[in-house]
Amino acid sequence: MADKSPLTLHDVVSQAHLGLAPLVQGNPSAVITGAHTSDIHNPAGWLEPNTVLLTTGLRFVNAERDDLLAVRLVEDLRKARVAALFFGVGVYFDQVPAKLLAACKQADFPLYTVAHDVPFYRIESFINQSQTSPDAYMQKRALWLSNDLLQSLSADDPVHALIVRLATACRGTAVLYEDSGRIVESSGDGPTHLIWKELRNGSNTAEPLAIGQWGVMARPLVLRGDGFTLAVASRNHRVLKDLGDVLLETTQRLLAAVNGIARFSDSRQRHENTQLLTMLQDGIPVAREFRHWERMRAFRFTPYEPLRAVVAANLEQQPISPSFTEQLLRRAEASGLGLLLAENGRTPESPPGFHAVVSNSSALDAWLELTDRSVFVGLSEPYTDLALTPEAFRDAEAAAGIARRQVQAALNAGSGIYRGIVRLDEVDPSTWLLARRQSPQDKDKLNRYGAALRGDSELKQTVICYLVNDLDVAKVAGVLFVHPNTVRYRLRKVETLVGGSISSSRTIANLYLVFHDDIVALSQTSHETHAL
Repeated sequence: MADKSPLTLHDVVSQAHLGLAPLVQGNPSAVITGAHTSDIHNPAGWLEPNTVLLTTGLRFVNAERDDLLAVRLVEDLRKARVAALFFGVGVYFDQVPAKLLAACKQADFPLYTVAHDVPFYRIESFINQSQTSPDAYMQKRALWLSNDLLQSLSADDPVHALIVRLATACRGTAVLYEDSGRIVESSGDGPTHLIWKELRNGSNTAEPLAIGQWGVMARPLVLRGDGFTLAVASRNHRVLKDLGDVLLETTQRLLAAVNGIARFSDSRQRHENTQLLTMLQDGIPVAREFRHWERMRAFRFTPYEPLRAVVAANLEQQPISPSFTEQLLRRAEASGLGLLLAENGRTPESPPGFHAVVSNSSALDAWLELTDRSVFVGLSEPYTDLALTPEAFRDAEAAAGIARRQVQAALNAGSGIYRGIVRLDEVDPSTWLLARRQSPQDKDKLNRYGAALRGDSELKQTVICYLVNDLDVAKVAGVLFVHPNTVRYRLRKVETLVGGSISSSRTIANLYLVFHDDIVALSQTSHETHAL
């Protein structure tokens, strides 16, 4: 078989069905060896000499202030020995941007417009299939598109950049859905909601779908244990037929690569997080505070802004689930909350849970809402000297003990309403002192004083309700649904058992200390019930 004659620029532009019109004439006898479509910012590095670049001008959208953008593009194409630039009008621009036209004229670089009703694949097919076999052309084009998509990994937001490039490559729309149907990222003007409706209805994603004028291909994937669906749509059905599988497979692999990079970054950050928190808990000298503040910037802390130590656990003393920890970390990152967090207690006597240092910012309350009913939480008073962190954790452990007792008391009382979050700076002196009782003798002394009442649930309930309702017999009667004289009778029995007048401040103080946790639980329940 005789060799094919070289394809020239004249051979291409003289084809009426390609819709090409000259703005800057090129050398008619210039040899053309290929054609590629690209709207990336630096396409010259991906183009071979004597090829034609087709573009819709996406790089010039919202770039009016960049006076040198067109000059740099033309200079790069000239250095790469690109044969000509074919500009598709009617997509982003009704005519070639004036700065690009001026740059081409200045450099005497061939520039042609492509009619708005001529799809780029028609020009690509004419040029590329004139040079080689269709199979070889498709392989070459697939490789070029894969390299184009690969460039998205260097972007600040690689997932967004990848979806944008994918939409450009298929000349239509690209969209990444969560399993719920929520759109994570999308680009293009395709019918994204109709696409998801078809996919949700169980359509076979392995085969192209037809939705109106749109052809659609989709592929399920799993990232970080969560399911997603990647879909591309184009009015040019041939693009999907020729390249749909390649585009989806390449994008799927790149998304997995992005996920892997994110996991590696997370792993390194978690290690740094745990190491830094351990140093603070062990204690650091004042002279090294500034150095540690600087390291904490990476975790969204502002040097010398107030912090709190946090200790959390659950009543079952079970380890915190990884998914819950992940949720805490992600919420802190999303809200800008400074956070150092390590799972489980650091000492044998510390129950399973997590220890943390958090910034005492406006985002803290919303972050704490995530712990509602999952764990009980104790927070130290705010502090700014990192050297005080060990003492702050001792305070946080005391606050966690208060929270634990309050939750347990609420559960024992049959109340489903409890907070389980205690800030040590907000507790009253009696609560603080009770949290500091350490010896068995301290606890035994309180238990022996209230032992007689603990054995009579009716008297115990009456005393607790009496102390919660400010020693008001009428209120107590209303709460317990009994006659006021019944309340008075029970209180006299209490006086006999404790050996003191119920109106004595000393007796009241002793009873308050003995039944403190139950009183706090009932007070909180009553307050929240009235609030409802």
